[in-house]
Amino acid sequence: MAPVIVAKDLYKCYAGFAPVLRGVNIEVQAGELVAIMGPSGCGKSTMLHILGMLHAPDAGSLEILGTDVLAFNREQTAAFRRGNMGFVMQSSNLFEHSTVFENVEFPLIYEGIPPQERWERVIRALELVRLSARVHYRSNRLSGGEQQRVAIARAMVNNPRILLADEPTGALDARTSRLIMENFRTLCHTGGVSMVLVTHDPKMAEYCDSIYTLEDGVLHCRRRELPPLPEHEAQTLLQPPPPVVRGALVAERFPEASGRNLMEEAHRLHAAGLLSRIYAIRGSGLLGNPEGYALPLAVRRIGSWHFFSVCAALFRQLRGSSHSLWGLWRDLPVRSRWGRGLPGHLWAFGCGALLARWGLEEKIEFMYATGAHSEATASWVAARLLGLPFAFSVRAQDLARPGNDWAVKAAQAVFVRCDTGATLQALRELLPELPEDRLVLLRDPLTLTPPEDDADMPLPSGVQQGAQPLQILAVGTISARKGYDLLLRACAQLRARGLDFRLKIVGQGPERLRLRWLAWRLGLRKVVDFAGQTPHENMADFYKKADIFVSPGRRTGQGDADGLPSALAEAMAFGLAVVVSDLPGLTEAVEDGKSGLVTPQNDAAALAQALERLAAQPGERARLGNAARTRIHALLDEQENESRLGALFSRAIRTA
Repeated sequence: MAPVIVAKDLYKCYAGFAPVLRGVNIEVQAGELVAIMGPSGCGKSTMLHILGMLHAPDAGSLEILGTDVLAFNREQTAAFRRGNMGFVMQSSNLFEHSTVFENVEFPLIYEGIPPQERWERVIRALELVRLSARVHYRSNRLSGGEQQRVAIARAMVNNPRILLADEPTGALDARTSRLIMENFRTLCHTGGVSMVLVTHDPKMAEYCDSIYTLEDGVLHCRRRELPPLPEHEAQTLLQPPPPVVRGALVAERFPEASGRNLMEEAHRLHAAGLLSRIYAIRGSGLLGNPEGYALPLAVRRIGSWHFFSVCAALFRQLRGSSHSLWGLWRDLPVRSRWGRGLPGHLWAFGCGALLARWGLEEKIEFMYATGAHSEATASWVAARLLGLPFAFSVRAQDLARPGNDWAVKAAQAVFVRCDTGATLQALRELLPELPEDRLVLLRDPLTLTPPEDDADMPLPSGVQQGAQPLQILAVGTISARKGYDLLLRACAQLRARGLDFRLKIVGQGPERLRLRWLAWRLGLRKVVDFAGQTPHENMADFYKKADIFVSPGRRTGQGDADGLPSALAEAMAFGLAVVVSDLPGLTEAVEDGKSGLVTPQNDAAALAQALERLAAQPGERARLGNAARTRIHALLDEQENESRLGALFSRAIRTA
């Protein structure tokens, strides 16, 4: 294969100075990663600018992609550079008052890329540099290292054939630098991109296939090991995964108000080629939810402003196939007794009619609802109108309001996913006529884990000698089922016994004001911190600083209860000692005395006793924390769950 870059006898001299380049010769093959090293002021950046067609040499020849680029005029040079090259310079050169998304998107707008493709490519480029969670941030709120990572994403977003970088990792820490260089290697070796980078760091140069040094204007080759070229057509890292199933995920709202389970599930389904579209049957306000931008595919929402579209779709179906739609209406009873859920039922039917139209336009093959109520009804209607298979999930919170329509939907679903073993058992008792293989147990994946470099983390702060006070952490929506009022009463007992501690409650919810008032009444204002809603990417700091994580959930009078909270799973993955109540979903993860402590529901005295025991025994906290980390990784086997879900999706298409 012909070289991508061929430079011969390049000569460059600035007036009044010694020559910078003296007959430089270099060839760069497709997929080759080249490092240029040398002392400061030796001409490395000048050479990079000439290869990037930013400066012209005084003498010599330069061919790029088989074309003599020195013969181009100014307009031709700009067009060629824009279409085939990406640049990462020492300065990030971002638009300070624009968002991260807008900065990375700008080259695609200039090239006239359609909005949908722009969205997907920008998010994938940001995922490569681990910044997709900050896509809605303004660039002037980022650190210097983060700004440099945005610049790298912007250079990669146009799928360049050639990437030129001047100290691309100069402002990054060692771990992020390694991550970026590994991404560069993958981009070159699997995507066929040729890259030339200037660096002073020998460790970064070791990631490269070829290493050159520039001394006194002469280029010397220290090492050159050409990578094997792929036999098939090169694939860029920004291309979407090949679709296995054109599936659609239907949620009530996306992203969810709290937690990251839906976002993580959608990421994994899309990466496995099982998800092509996300539909939300309720909107997130006129401006949408910025967190939705953290996915590499768009979210199509049915907000209140879609009311007339929903009505039009419903009446169109009634006019065109009234027998079919009226038959569906008769088959599916209203969710609640005495018709109390009729408005919501009618809205779900209208959304289903609109989803059927969208699904037909986008060639959807499978409908998957993330809940058992309105989203499952809309999916069922759309699937029946289009003749597609569908499935839905039942979570522990759904069991507080079991619907009269579950039997019909479950009987026609390819599978019904349950998030915990307790949920599966309760559903079997609720729907005894359902075949046992119709219900499948697939737990939610871990939404946050410690970085690999922290795998051998030091003991939590309270375990280290002299570390006081004890740090207690609780994370979740502040609602009655979380039992945080019991936690406050237990903390009041600990304070009365003279224990020095601090309690941090992270989250928002309807019970927040009542809980703050209770803390004031119990005299805990100085030791309890209500941290409010916190960006998920910042949660790792809370876990690292905590000594004990508490999840004192309860079953309310209305039957509302937690399953396996994502925050509990995250805390266990960070190696925290955990104290939980005896709810079935919690005890599936926490074994009393082995991977945590279990206390009875609604028993503040027992909860206080468990916390006091762990406060007095740092070694016990460390033992339980290590066991919790092992237990949660064994329980939430991500690879097994992904393979099972992929097999279920594929089987649904084959049997449709």
